[in-house]
Amino acid sequence: MQLTMETQRLTLRPFEEADARRIAFLAGDYGVAKMCGRVPHPYTMANAFDFIGMITRGREAGREFAFAVTAPVDGLVGACGVSRSGDEASRTWEIGYWFGTPYWGLGYASEAARAVMDWSRGRLGAEAFVAGHFADNPASGNVLRKLGFVPTGEQELFGLARQRVSPATRYIWPEGATPAKLPDHHGAHAPH
Repeated sequence: MQLTMETQRLTLRPFEEADARRIAFLAGDYGVAKMCGRVPHPYTMANAFDFIGMITRGREAGREFAFAVTAPVDGLVGACGVSRSGDEASRTWEIGYWFGTPYWGLGYASEAARAVMDWSRGRLGAEAFVAGHFADNPASGNVLRKLGFVPTGEQELFGLARQRVSPATRYIWPEGATPAKLPDHHGAHAPH
């Protein structure tokens, strides 16, 4: 299965153990971690190795595909991926992403997410996507709306870094899609 994608400015590829230090540095920023559901804070090298192992197992099981997002000069700048939403027959996937704070506002999230959605439709047979963001992260909502996602409602979601439940907005793509069950989690370490 093709696991590397090229966009206009980015390369998306599987994570490798050599990425652990950069993951820990970028995801270790509380500003990044608090916007993700599954990113703890503080974030250690052990967390980074655990993350790499988790997504490798998820890929092997066919339930989660997370990609290292790299830029030519900076190397690893973030992550973007999808995880299966529902049972093995489901054609709905949850998309998530996170980027280091120096890379916010550059359009990388939209560019990477569009590539992952295209890849997922072609390689996984995805027909619909769900996503979410914490209410205090409107920039992520801007990314999702730019990709054609539409809000489906509000939900309380737990964030590991926050160590509490916080309000969040859920989205679906395409408009009008009706997955059997919207996930009750915030899949954000494969990434937001």
